[in-house]
Amino acid sequence: MRNEPNRVVDALPGLAWTALLDGTVGSLNQRWYEYTGLGRDAAPSHGWHSAIHPDDLVRVLDRWQSIVASGEPGEIEARLRRFDGAFRWFLFRWCPFAHGSSEVAAWSGLAVDIDDRKRDEEALRVALKRGEARRAAILDSALDCIVTIDHEGRITEFNPAAERTFRYRRDDVVGRMLADVIIPPSLRNAHRRGMARYLATGEERVLGRRVEMTAVRADGREFPVELAITRIPSDGPPSFTGYLRDITARKQAEAELRRSEALLAEGQRLSMTGTFVWRLDTDEITFSDELRRIFAFERSVPVTLELIGSRVHPDDLPLVAEKIALARAGGVDHDYEVRLRMPDESVKYLRTYAHPTRRPDGRVEFVGAMQDVTERRRSEEALNKARSELAHVARLTTLGALTASIAHEVNQPLSGIITNASTCLRMLDADPPNVDGARETAQRTIRDGNRASDVIARLRILFARKSTATEAVDLNDATREVIALSLSELRGGGVTLRADLADDLPPVTGDRVQLQQVILNLLRNAADAMSGVDDRPKRLVVRTERDAGDRVRLTVQDTGVGFEPAVVDRLFDAFYTTKASGMGIGLSVSRSIIENHRGRLWAEENDGPGASFSFSLPQGKP
Repeated sequence: MRNEPNRVVDALPGLAWTALLDGTVGSLNQRWYEYTGLGRDAAPSHGWHSAIHPDDLVRVLDRWQSIVASGEPGEIEARLRRFDGAFRWFLFRWCPFAHGSSEVAAWSGLAVDIDDRKRDEEALRVALKRGEARRAAILDSALDCIVTIDHEGRITEFNPAAERTFRYRRDDVVGRMLADVIIPPSLRNAHRRGMARYLATGEERVLGRRVEMTAVRADGREFPVELAITRIPSDGPPSFTGYLRDITARKQAEAELRRSEALLAEGQRLSMTGTFVWRLDTDEITFSDELRRIFAFERSVPVTLELIGSRVHPDDLPLVAEKIALARAGGVDHDYEVRLRMPDESVKYLRTYAHPTRRPDGRVEFVGAMQDVTERRRSEEALNKARSELAHVARLTTLGALTASIAHEVNQPLSGIITNASTCLRMLDADPPNVDGARETAQRTIRDGNRASDVIARLRILFARKSTATEAVDLNDATREVIALSLSELRGGGVTLRADLADDLPPVTGDRVQLQQVILNLLRNAADAMSGVDDRPKRLVVRTERDAGDRVRLTVQDTGVGFEPAVVDRLFDAFYTTKASGMGIGLSVSRSIIENHRGRLWAEENDGPGASFSFSLPQGKP
């Protein structure tokens, strides 16, 4: 969907455009494309030159450059080619746009068709000069207001267009002072002084120029007009012809264009998104005001690839160099993230989007946008840290419940070590010493020591506080390790466990410890669900299998008390629990871990007693 500023510009009643700080045209509205017949890829930048009459182009470009240099509004009349090849006169107006300061940030422009008025003015000028009878016909058919006055300022002619615009009848105003009819009270003294100065000195301040002023209708309402005054060539006291046009619609269009520019600038500021244009043949780069703010570049400093490189984080310079090389090689769409290292050593994250466009002369330029996503990245990092902390709390909570099972797992090899050591001593004390028996007993001691060491190592991995480490994980092996830790506790509760692990199960990509935490939590929840069961066997099945869509599924199925269908959506809510001593964070943390691995965790009722909890993960890359 196109954004709101573009829709506003497209709705303007004239040909409108926006330009960058250096004067390069950046966008044109829909009416421009419809009128000129130029394509959207051809018109921006310098493509609009082809629509200007060749005899007027140099004059227009010179005037435009002088306006850009001055930073002040300006205008010029020139001929513009219509889609059918016909040229018509237009009034081109440029206005600077400043955002957040008095300095020019961009330009907006509007072109208004004045061809009919130009023809009327020329025809009337010729007719007045020759004294032809066509004068009345020209006055009557003119679309612009034509008002003539004598040297005293009295109205001598008031054409139908003036009647419609000012809401006076011609007969009611001819002979009256112009100042009393169409000039607002606040400007009448200035008008009279101007007339007196011209008659006394011949000084021309407005003759031959187009000026904008405020006029007043018969009902007292003021409105903006564009005025051009010429002296009627004749002998005797001077008389004048004024050509006036109601420019209310144009003023509204200009205001809408400025509003559009303000909306665009404000939208860039609020979304922290800046835009740029990069011309590959000259390496000229134009940054929007917001993008300069993001990079902390002064407006007076030209943007170059070297200057941009000075802001890019050193670790990301190879990535930027690669993207520049790809752009020069042929031009492809870009979508990537890059870091900036600012002068204060802070780091910003920018998401960059850009695509190539081809100018009419065949040269390529890249138009793109950069969005400051630093806050989003920081939020993601904080969320991941909070998730890791909560997962650590859940693991420590599980540790307390596994203490008895862990003690059993460690005590077994420790008891073997003590027994074997005592036996070894007796064999060595015998006469003669039983060296072979002692050697065999010592080997059993080493075996039991390794068993105890393995249990401690698995515990350290599972309950250590560590950051996420992504790797290829064999879900079967990870499951076997968790079962080994939990088996004694399960057997102590009378639970029979069966592992149904699929052969040739593809690996998944993720954090091994976090996935083992999920499996451990599901096993313990299943055991708890069967703790009060005494009328049927306590069976627990752990199953792995291939899932649809190149995914891998693990299911823990029990014969416990199950759950009510009404609470299935709440089982994974934080702090929701059906256990009297539960914290209600195990399943919530588990779902968070699985979803962070681009997976899904869910619960289902069994056909018979109990419930099944399953998670599905995408296969890892081979």
